Amino acid sequence: MDDIEYARVYQEMAAMLDEFNLGWVAQQVADNVEIGKTIEERSLKRKTPLLKIEDYTPKEQLLMLIDAVEQATVHTSEMEDEIAYFLKVESETSPLGTKVSFASSSAQDVKTIEFTSHLTSPRNKQAIALKYLLEKLPSEPSNYITNAEIKSKLSQAINPDFNGAIEQANIFDVYLFTILLKAIANEGGTIYYNNVLDETPKYLTFRKTPGKIHGNTHPYTYAIVEFPDKPALEVHLAVKVQGRAGVLHNCNLLMLYQKEANICRLLQREPRHSQVILAVKSQHNTSELKLETAGAFIGLASDIRYEGGSYFISNTYSEAVAKLLTIARKKWELNIFPRATNDVHRLMYSFQTIFKDFKARN
Repeated sequence: MDDIEYARVYQEMAAMLDEFNLGWVAQQVADNVEIGKTIEERSLKRKTPLLKIEDYTPKEQLLMLIDAVEQATVHTSEMEDEIAYFLKVESETSPLGTKVSFASSSAQDVKTIEFTSHLTSPRNKQAIALKYLLEKLPSEPSNYITNAEIKSKLSQAINPDFNGAIEQANIFDVYLFTILLKAIANEGGTIYYNNVLDETPKYLTFRKTPGKIHGNTHPYTYAIVEFPDKPALEVHLAVKVQGRAGVLHNCNLLMLYQKEANICRLLQREPRHSQVILAVKSQHNTSELKLETAGAFIGLASDIRYEGGSYFISNTYSEAVAKLLTIARKKWELNIFPRATNDVHRLMYSFQTIFKDFKARN
C-alpha cells in the first residue's frame, strides 16, 4: 500500500472504533501524532545529541492505531482474566464474589462488572483473533478494512459496558491491586476485606476516581493486611493523601497504617503522607505515554515522603518518560500488563522489598 492507502485505512479504522464507543482510543493516537516523534541527531563533535521533531508517516500512524486497539482489547481482556482468577482464588477462603463495582460520590452512579472465566476467556480469544487480523492490515489489499470479520471480532472482544477510557483505567487499577496483594501474600501477610461501613463485603466496591478515604456514599472496599507481630495495614484504591505543603494528592493505589485510616474515618479527614507505606500513581493509555504525565508525577512526588516510596506505573511505554523518571530517581514501571511477565514480576518483587523493609523496621 502507498501513503494514500495507509491514510485511508487509518481513517476507516478510526471510524470503526467510533461505532463501538472506542473513539477515545483513536483520539489518544491522534494526540501523539499531532505531537510528532523525537529524533536524535548525533555527531562526533557533540557529546549530547541534538533533538528534532518529525511527523509520523501514514504507515507509522496506522501501526500506532493498530497497537492502540490491541491495548484496548487484548491487554484489557488479559487483565480481566487475571482479575477473574484472583477473585476465584479469594472466594475459596473469603465471602468475596466475582463482581466488582465502581462508584462515584453520586448515590446513583455505579457500574458493576462480573469477572468470571466463562465471560472473560471468550472475549480474550476474540481479542487475540482480532490482533491477528489487524496485524495483516499494512500488507493486505486496501479494502481489507471493510471486512466484516474485523468488526465481528472487535464487537466480541470488548465489554460494551466497560470499554470507555475511565472504565479501562479502573480495570487497570484493580489489576495492580491484585499484583500488590500477591506480593503481600508472598511475604507472609494475611489479607482480609472490609468496607467503610465496617462490614465484611460480599463483593468489591471501588471509587471511580480518587476521593475521600472516609466517604461512605457506597460501601467502598479495602484490604486489611496483617504481618505477624507488626502494625496492621490497609490497602485502598482511589483515595487522596495530604502532602507536606498541605495540599491533597490523588493516589490510584494506597497502603497505609490502619491506625491512621481509623483516625481518618473517625475525624473525617484525609491521610497524612507520613503514615503511608506506599502509593501508586497509575496511567492507563492505549498510545505512547506523554512526557508531561511523568513531569506532573515528579512535581507531586516532591511534596510527599512515603515510607516505602511512590510509584509511577503505566500499561504503555515511552523512552522519554522512562529516562526522565530515572534521572529524577523515582520508582517506576512501564509496560505492565499480563503478557509482560518479566516487568510484572519485577514490579511485584519491588513491592515485596517494601514489605521486607517494613517488617524489619517495625
